[in-house]
Amino acid sequence: MQPANRAGASLSSEEWTYALATDTTDLLELILEHRWIPRPETLTTNYSASHRQGKLLFKLQEVRELLCVALSQVHFASRWLPVLLRTGLDPCCLLLHPHMLEKAESEVLNYLLEFVNWSTLSPPLKLILNQRQTKMTWRPSTNLDSIPSLSHICRLKIRQVLGPDLLMRTSIVQKLPVPSSLHDFLRFQDIVEPSYKHPPQSPVINRVQRSQHAHQHRHVL
Repeated sequence: MQPANRAGASLSSEEWTYALATDTTDLLELILEHRWIPRPETLTTNYSASHRQGKLLFKLQEVRELLCVALSQVHFASRWLPVLLRTGLDPCCLLLHPHMLEKAESEVLNYLLEFVNWSTLSPPLKLILNQRQTKMTWRPSTNLDSIPSLSHICRLKIRQVLGPDLLMRTSIVQKLPVPSSLHDFLRFQDIVEPSYKHPPQSPVINRVQRSQHAHQHRHVL
């Protein structure tokens, strides 16, 4: 595969596996330099635009493949999750399927939950978290034990109104009537990214081949 040539082409599960099943984010970041993750509501409607901010919008099938592969590569989530969230992926897309909450490492799970209102998760998702906490496979960060702050709820509402793509990928936050000291907070840049602790045990080509054999399609959008 020629990454530079593929950046604007239609991406399948194979390309996404190359980008996600690795401890480096170079290919994923290259793809996202040329492509735009649209907000979920535009994917399921008759949205006519093909470009945003000069970047080609991902099609619905491409986003489905992205999420499906991401859920099969949770082992590497500490690498790809910050990149995807920084470039406008709605974190709720990953919470539509419980697999992320079941399999993500504790630090990764805390990071993801910081991007949502963790107090309003559905009962099935809360049950997963409670079970993991009981089994000591997840140690929630201190603030996740309490209700979200008003400032956090406000930035979630701003993201809902503007869309995660515009909020995270453009300078639109600078046009809001808020102090400049809040700009980074509104773009969730105060959240510490998870560290990657498990180096890959095999070349990426081997992981791609294994992923293709074990690929499980999940309903994600």
